[in-house]
Amino acid sequence: MPSSSATKSRKSAEARRPRAPGTSSRGGSQALWPLLIGIVLDVFTVRAASILALEGPKPFMLLYPWIEVLRLPIFHFTGEMVGTLTQWLLYLQFPLYGLLMTLTYRVDRRWRTINYGLFAHFGGVLLVVIFSYF
Repeated sequence: MPSSSATKSRKSAEARRPRAPGTSSRGGSQALWPLLIGIVLDVFTVRAASILALEGPKPFMLLYPWIEVLRLPIFHFTGEMVGTLTQWLLYLQFPLYGLLMTLTYRVDRRWRTINYGLFAHFGGVLLVVIFSYF
């Protein structure tokens, strides 16, 4: 049985050993920061949407592209269904981006995670632009 001093010196040697660059633990509360940012951002974007709605459909589409995707005629949604879905999506779009980024944060690096959120948002803008010509 090793002595307690040998165990302490082994633990202190492990604590002093520097980590390799790029390796970090991505668990716990650190992995939830994208979801929390998405929830906080949602409060401000709903307020901005009320201002942008007065400017017309184009600025509103840049903030909430997935609402405009739901309004496209290719989906054949009824007016009542579109109204309900857009209300849900108005409050869930940015927390869903945060959830997507939280799930990818555990796997990839921080900048790549932010890029996933940006691709999801601007992918919606691209879909609206492409399908508005058809």
